[in-house]
Amino acid sequence: MNASAGGNSPTRLSDSQFEKCMAIALNFLRSNEHIRNRDIRAVASIGYDQAIHFFNRAIAEKRLIREGSGSGTKYTFPQKS
Repeated sequence: MNASAGGNSPTRLSDSQFEKCMAIALNFLRSNEHIRNRDIRAVASIGYDQAIHFFNRAIAEKRLIREGSGSGTKYTFPQKS
């Protein structure tokens, strides 16, 4: 998606990039309890700011939830009631 993590890469992901990242994150969460910023960057080849945008959008759409803050932040599936 984005070969370089720094430089002049765009912060926002296109809708198709977001959906691709979401599929990657959901696949990651099938075998892991949570996903962190560094995980999505590694498996989706996106930059730090793009990962922040991805997680913020996923939370806004209620597709993931945030737990913790700062370097301890992790993201998981919303709890089903």
